[in-house]
Amino acid sequence: EGPKTIINEDGRLTWEAGKFEGLKVAEARERVAEEMGKIGILEKVAPDYVHQVATCYKCGTTLEPIPKPQWFVKMKPLAEKAIRAAEQGKIKFYPDRSKKVYFHWLRNIRDWNISRQIVWGIRIPAWFKETEIYVGTEKPAGDGWRKDADVFDTWFSSGQWPYLTLGYPNGKDFKKFYPTDVMETGYDILFFWVARMIMLGLYRTGKIPFRTVYLHGLVRYKDRQKMSKSKGNVIDPLAVAEIYGADAVRMALVAGNTPGNDIIISEDKIRGYRNFATKIWNAARFILMNKLVTGTAKPKFTPADKKNLKELEKTKAQVTKHLERFEFHLAAEKIYHYFWHTFADKIIESYKERLRGTDEEKKISAYATLEKILSESLKMIHPFMPFVTEEVYRKIRNGKMLMTEKW
Repeated sequence: EGPKTIINEDGRLTWEAGKFEGLKVAEARERVAEEMGKIGILEKVAPDYVHQVATCYKCGTTLEPIPKPQWFVKMKPLAEKAIRAAEQGKIKFYPDRSKKVYFHWLRNIRDWNISRQIVWGIRIPAWFKETEIYVGTEKPAGDGWRKDADVFDTWFSSGQWPYLTLGYPNGKDFKKFYPTDVMETGYDILFFWVARMIMLGLYRTGKIPFRTVYLHGLVRYKDRQKMSKSKGNVIDPLAVAEIYGADAVRMALVAGNTPGNDIIISEDKIRGYRNFATKIWNAARFILMNKLVTGTAKPKFTPADKKNLKELEKTKAQVTKHLERFEFHLAAEKIYHYFWHTFADKIIESYKERLRGTDEEKKISAYATLEKILSESLKMIHPFMPFVTEEVYRKIRNGKMLMTEKW
């Protein structure tokens, strides 16, 4: 005979506990200790005794393990298909080293307990009646059936997200957009979510759910500590966005952030990119001020103009190459340094004398060169700082939307 269950799902003692039936666990422990003392079998009470117990991650309440039948998914056949898909290059991982972690999990996989005894989640579609079990969303015919109170593990539900949200199996979006291109998420849920989406997607649809997996790191404070309310080092993105602008927060999170590595963030870094947004405004304002004196004649570019425009094209090619390789941090840093240190600090400064001069032809070519570099730079900055670039671009292009332009 196995161990007896003396605590029920309401946290009270069962009939197996005899005269203590119905008591809550904490009260029952006190009462049992009293009874043991009365009959002389209590050796001592040790209030400083320390041992390990499971606790709720939200409220800290002690959790009592209760034996109960569970639902499992047999995982090895699913894992084999997911391994094969990655080995054949159908799915690429950034950084590439994360593929090793992916394989390690799948090659050592165990059957998955997908049932949870919690109050939120999707109810498991199962019905019980004496020794019978019926699986289905609708209650079977006849009397005596009771619904399983368990819910699915959240990862079992979210693991089906790629195809269910697109209207599987007959939805137009599913047929057009599945498999999707890129799945971007944190490296800490590579197995919990990404691998399970791949396994369930292959099982249900016969296709991989996405072609590329890009994993970002965790955001840490400037001293590399994990952000924690108890440490007082949490940076609220909405709060700093109110102070420095959402563009500055976005740029601070991308620049210097290599795939799969934790990122260091601080208010100083965000403030620095607010200054960059201001630099964009000031450069655009200066160029637009000179639009009034340039006229409409076709520009005749000087050798210096052609050199600067050639450097612009080179920068565009480099930024594009970084984006295509998922090197977002390098793309952001490239356009940042080009705009600030080359365009604003050098090129604009070198053109001020021409714009102030009396040679109309030189004014026209100077403005055309600066306006071209500004508008193309705004396109390159736009993925990282969409708000300021959109506003400036509409002023340059008489209300035309930047986000609808071609790269």
